[in-house]
Amino acid sequence: MSPGNLNETQVNEQFEICFKQHFKALCLHALNFVKDVETAKDIVHDVFLTVWKHKDTLDFSQPLYPYLLSLTRNRSLNYLHHRKVVSRHEEQELLKDELYVTTDSREHEELIAKIMLRIAMLPERCSEVMYLYLVECKKYKEIAEICHISVNTVKGHISSGLK
Repeated sequence: MSPGNLNETQVNEQFEICFKQHFKALCLHALNFVKDVETAKDIVHDVFLTVWKHKDTLDFSQPLYPYLLSLTRNRSLNYLHHRKVVSRHEEQELLKDELYVTTDSREHEELIAKIMLRIAMLPERCSEVMYLYLVECKKYKEIAEICHISVNTVKGHISSGLK
């Protein structure tokens, strides 16, 4: 596309007209792919940013809508592909992590029994903190409130308990 015989002010005006005229339709087009309004808006903003960067080489006297539709479609498909790759990567990371590997109930019960035995061997206050932290999954602040101690003391008990 050639820039035609427009000066910079006219190109800027044409760009603004193009944006106002096509933004909503392009958002709906992107929404058909990504199924999320905010993501669709981000994609269309990215499309117009690309157009803005190349405004000096575009011919605004020609219809840009087919070009904008194509850009929006491609950006939407790229987004979906990226989400799929990220999702696949997250799944692989979960499978690698031993905490998420499925075990039979006997192994699970043995592990819990070992943890409870180790907790019981700790000094009384440390044992109480570790029980709240590991078994009841309480946060540091919650443990501090329950035990009437500071958050730093909770951190100290958890640190020594884990050692």
